[in-house]
Amino acid sequence: MKIKYKFQIDEDVFPKPKNTAQLIMIYLNDPDGWALFGYFFEEDSADYSVIIRLSTPKTIGTICKDSNLSCATLGGSDMYINSDRWFHGAPKSKLSLDNYRQYIVSHEIGHILGFDHQKCPCKGCPAPIMMQQTLGIGQCRPNTKTDFFSRQK
Repeated sequence: MKIKYKFQIDEDVFPKPKNTAQLIMIYLNDPDGWALFGYFFEEDSADYSVIIRLSTPKTIGTICKDSNLSCATLGGSDMYINSDRWFHGAPKSKLSLDNYRQYIVSHEIGHILGFDHQKCPCKGCPAPIMMQQTLGIGQCRPNTKTDFFSRQK
């Protein structure tokens, strides 16, 4: 299934990160990600069903439950990536910054696809992509791949 999206960086995000649109395209179409479920993502600023925004915590605080997190509408079309998290990651996730970015884009698009949060299934297991790894991974191992998620269905 092809999903067309638009990416934008909100005006109050500073500094303006380079290559963000390219990274998001790569993360969305990772062969170990939602592609395993038959999803393909294409950026199209004119004809899109999903909008992905890099937003400040201040903006996110007016739209989402927690200004410290990123968020997306469950089964909807709006994703807000927290710019502080984009620039600095989340130490509790135990992921490198690049891997954290991969995780957050994959996790939030999972919400748009209709998937809700999961918990760590077992000690030493890779953390499911739909686990809130930003808040910590408990006894799980850090993970950015949805292939583990698919085995849990």
